[in-house]
Amino acid sequence: MSFVYKNPLSSINISTPDSVLRDKTFGTNFSVLQIGGYMEVYTLQDLIYTVPSGSTGVIEFTGNTIPIQYSKRTLAFLPDILTLNSDNISSGRRRLGMLVYVHETQKTYQYTIPNFESLWNSASGSTTEGTYGTTVSTTTAGGTAFIDAWLDSSIEGVSGVTRDNARWKIFYGTDITVTGGTYNNATGVATFSNTTGGTFTVTGFTTGSTTTSISGITYGGDYDLDLANTDGSSDTVTLPFISGSSYSAGTLTLSYAGGLETDLIVTGFVSSDISVTGGTFAANTLTLTKSDDSTVVITGFTSEDTYLTGATYSPTTLTLGMSDGTTFQVTGFSASITGGTYADGEITLDKDDDSSVTVTGLDILTHFDYVEASGVTNNTVVDVTSLSLYQSVAYDYVINDGTNYRSGEVHAVWDGTQVQFNDVSTIDIGSTAAFEWTFDISGGNARLIASVSSGSWDVRLGKNQL
Repeated sequence: MSFVYKNPLSSINISTPDSVLRDKTFGTNFSVLQIGGYMEVYTLQDLIYTVPSGSTGVIEFTGNTIPIQYSKRTLAFLPDILTLNSDNISSGRRRLGMLVYVHETQKTYQYTIPNFESLWNSASGSTTEGTYGTTVSTTTAGGTAFIDAWLDSSIEGVSGVTRDNARWKIFYGTDITVTGGTYNNATGVATFSNTTGGTFTVTGFTTGSTTTSISGITYGGDYDLDLANTDGSSDTVTLPFISGSSYSAGTLTLSYAGGLETDLIVTGFVSSDISVTGGTFAANTLTLTKSDDSTVVITGFTSEDTYLTGATYSPTTLTLGMSDGTTFQVTGFSASITGGTYADGEITLDKDDDSSVTVTGLDILTHFDYVEASGVTNNTVVDVTSLSLYQSVAYDYVINDGTNYRSGEVHAVWDGTQVQFNDVSTIDIGSTAAFEWTFDISGGNARLIASVSSGSWDVRLGKNQL
């Protein structure tokens, strides 16, 4: 089937933009969690998509910084499947045309599949298109080739990969410069190469002469062309470039550097090119300064000219004060919110007309909490949960003593007299064997307790009570 681009669509939509308060020091999301766009990563390895050895089913690997949505067959007769987002040019967090800055090389790379539409058309026998995306399987040779293109993470300049066959190409933008060149005296053609790997030729040089002629050209940087002559000598030609400019009273002056001793003067500008650049007002006179350094004086102002001197605002009325002592009012403003409180699943908003608005239905917020504790030692009660209000609690936690680190989840359940729990965690950085969790019931609460055999620990908890 023919490829048709679609604007992205997902099953979950928001009706207003996400934002954060102006005084907060955090953002809405990390750039590497976006689908396409512009991202920043640390190493070239972050550009590479990896399927860990032996992995099957949906590949969910934390080592993939920019993953695609790919499912590897679990049985030999089942196909592999790639899922595209609804725009049909992105999968997972990869998107055609996306730009990624790599700190390791201090370069920006662009993701591209140049023959994307032909691959798409060839895969038509193995595609299934839905409202929120398209799946492509390896049931046909075309489908296999399409998926292989998305699995390819080749990078220009890495492991012998050239710009012509790379998925991740160095992005130069408009900053393309000459890197070198050669000259063929027999044909009179100079060939130059540029930073993208491309070349261009300059013809028209005289050939066949017995006199001294150019035998080669190289670009030495700093706008210098090094010319090799057939008699063994060499010359350097510095290419002129504009280093500055100025404009005054109908004359534009362009200053050149490298090879030209005089400036270029451009004349013929007319008064319509002159604009106002500033002005002052004093003693009932307005003086305007123009771009040709001349001025225009406007008189006739008097002390009787009325102007705005101030303003006040009350809950529904804007009052403007004038220089002649009069005022006028703008009404119709509605009361604005001045503050609020939250308690027991309800938000009460105070308005500046002394009324209030109550927002209910927020009971779920009472189930979640965040806890931090520092300097935790043995038998420290880190958190408590009411037995009468809840039957279980789940914690996402991270602990460290400055050298050793561990992250995990603790789940607990109780019947009022006894409590059971388990701790599932990551592999340690260093060793956290000195820190264990315990639970007990005391005074109507289930208590999370740190059992520490040595050291002092910092703890962070994300809490969900049910």
